[in-house]
Parts: sequence; C-alpha cells; structure tokens
Amino acid sequence: MPVLNYGKRMAKFAMRPPERDAKINLLVGSVRSGKTWGLHSKILYLCDYPVQGRRLLTGVSKASIKTNVLTDLFALIGNNYKYNSQSGELRLFNSDWIVYGAHDEGSEKYLRGATIGAAVCDEVILMPQSYFQMLLTRLSPTGSRLYGSTNADNSEHWLKREYLDNEQLVEDGLLWSESFTMEDNPNLDPDYVAAQKKLYTGVFYDRMILGLWNMAGGACYADAWGPWTQYTDVERPVGLYGAGGFQDHLIGVDYGTTNPCVFLDAIDDGRTVWFDNEYYWSAVKEQRSKTDAEYVADLKKFIAESNCKQTPRVLVDPSAASFRAAIQADGSIYLMDECDNTVLDGIRRTASALKQCKIRFHKARCPMSAREHVTFAWDKEAAKKGEEKPIKRGDHSCDAARYVVNTVFNDWRLAA
Repeated sequence: MPVLNYGKRMAKFAMRPPERDAKINLLVGSVRSGKTWGLHSKILYLCDYPVQGRRLLTGVSKASIKTNVLTDLFALIGNNYKYNSQSGELRLFNSDWIVYGAHDEGSEKYLRGATIGAAVCDEVILMPQSYFQMLLTRLSPTGSRLYGSTNADNSEHWLKREYLDNEQLVEDGLLWSESFTMEDNPNLDPDYVAAQKKLYTGVFYDRMILGLWNMAGGACYADAWGPWTQYTDVERPVGLYGAGGFQDHLIGVDYGTTNPCVFLDAIDDGRTVWFDNEYYWSAVKEQRSKTDAEYVADLKKFIAESNCKQTPRVLVDPSAASFRAAIQADGSIYLMDECDNTVLDGIRRTASALKQCKIRFHKARCPMSAREHVTFAWDKEAAKKGEEKPIKRGDHSCDAARYVVNTVFNDWRLAA
C-alpha cells in the first residue's frame, strides 16, 4: 500500500482542510513533483467536507483519470470504494463522486445544469478552456472548491494568462497556486530524477523539469543538434549491417506529392538508431510530380540498395492513405499497420535522442536530414496564441525521422 509522504512545501497544502483553501487551488510545476499526491489528500478531505452539490473528478478522459489519480488512490484506501468505469459513478467511503472526461470543446455539455460543490481536476492545461470556464460557473454553493494539477506549458496558455497571472483573483482570495519541482518530492530516488532529466531538452526541459512557463521559439532542436549527431563510415560500428549487429530495420516515410517525399533508412542496434541513407524527391525542385506507383517502385529500389539486408518495417503517416493503399496493393513491402505521428511528444523524444546521441545521421548520405533538422523551427505566431506547433516548412526529413523515433523510443529507453 502506498504511503502519503510529502515534502515540507506540499505538506502545507495537503494537510490544510478545505475550509481554509481558496475557491480555486492550482498545483503547477514539473513532472513527478508530487502534485497528484497532494490531490489525493484533498480528495480524502472532501469526502467529509460539508458542502452542497456534487463532487467531481475530471481530466482529459476517464482512462487518464484512472491511470493518473484513481489507481494510487484505490491502493491507498483499500476496499473503501466502488467505481463504475462506464457511468463514471464513484463511491469513496460514504461519499458519492462522478468522473467526467474533458477531451474536447463539446465536453462542457456534461456540466450544464449541474451544481458542483467540489471539483478535482487532473492535467488542467489539457482541458478545453470552455470546459474549465463552464465548471467554474457550476461552483455556486457556499464553500465550493476547485483543485487542479498541471505541468507548465506555453506562457500564453489560457490557464497561465487568465488565471495564474490574474493578480485580482489572488488579491480577492479566489485563487491560490504554487509551483513545485522534483526536488519537492521526497519519494523519488536520485537516480530516477537523473534519468527523468535525460528525457527533456530545450523548451521541454524548462517546462517539465524546471516548471517554467515559456513560449516555444526558434529552432526545435537548437541545443540538441551538434557534431555528435552525424557519423561517417569510419565512425559506424563494425558489423552494424551484419547478423547480430542490429536488432531492427525500419524505413520512415514522409509522403508528399507537391511537397517533398522522403524515405529514411534506419538501423537500430538496441541503443542507437543509425539513419544510414535518405531518399528525397522534391516535385518543385525537379519540376515533375511522381505517381504513387512510381514512389512504390522508388521505395522498393531504396530498400534493395540498403546496406542492411533484413526486410525493414516501413512506417508511413496514416494520413497518406493513397500511398499506403499502393504499397499494400504491391504486396512485397512490410508496411506497419500503425504509425505514431504524434507531433509534440515526437519532437520531445527526438530532441532527447539527439542530445544523448541515440540517433545519428550519415553525414554524406543524409544531407537533407541534416539541413532540415537544423532549420526546423517553432511557429512563433501560433505560440503567441497559445498554440504549440512547428512551422510546416522544411520538415519532411524531420517527420520521417519522428515516425521512427516514436516507434522505437519510449521514455524508459530514452532515460536508460
């Protein structure tokens, strides 16, 4: 059974009864800083808190709430609960709760007409603003309370701009917030903390490790790309292409018709992924577009010319439906059914892998990959609006590499 062990700063919040809390209470900061443990204590307090209205647990989805909050909470309280994952009805001791997911703008309809006395919110930055605003309007009973946890994000995010930076809310006693880092969590092993710090670089390190709210700007891989990211035949491990020299062979594909089409030949030796060759066709530069059938023929030739003779797994963005269909119709290429094209997590993983020299590009055979990874940049205008995304220009090799990284690198491998 887990034990609620708090650092000094978190203990002040966790042990404070709801009567002494503000209307809105937000725990912000880095990953693994103990924010959810602090919410566990409040949930237990709220079971006996004398307030009218419903008690609500909410987050991006019921599944995320189960993973992030309820699993440890249930382990903490033993058999003193009943939970229906379909309806979201939850019984904690003698207290009735409801669990709602808030995955899109339409989720606020679940709150209409409800009277809520206590709300606990997981991952607030991932909630739609309309949902959060609707939730606040439902906290009408005297003594009603909202508690939330969140990691840091873009400094222009609505939560930061309209609530955390709202001095009037603080002066009126309506808002309390405090920022925490992993150093505030006494439950973490120092080796684990060191491993977590390897997972992030650049803007992601500032937010997830330092707990800073900042705007993404400049090159996405500004502090990750360096001389260590490229290799020559002399630096390549002896026997990489032979039996026992590698564990996996993959081809990352970023399909394009008017935009460039890119294939990247990736050889995974278990620690490092070696991007050994690239195919780059720009219809604009070459002044000729290719058909899907021509691209399939080019892909087959690219695979046949690979230095690694194991049949590769080919990763194609799910949105490239026509090209995927052409590959399947050919029947001679091992096309993976699913390709993880997650953008922000993929950029974070790629930056971490680059920084740790866990992915490398052949200096002579991957010139466009080198060029695009150096210039790949955040969209500053979108960031000013609180939207996090890279500029969709000169990103084709970056996307192809990201599909490979998302497939072979989980956080455990990056932290190892």
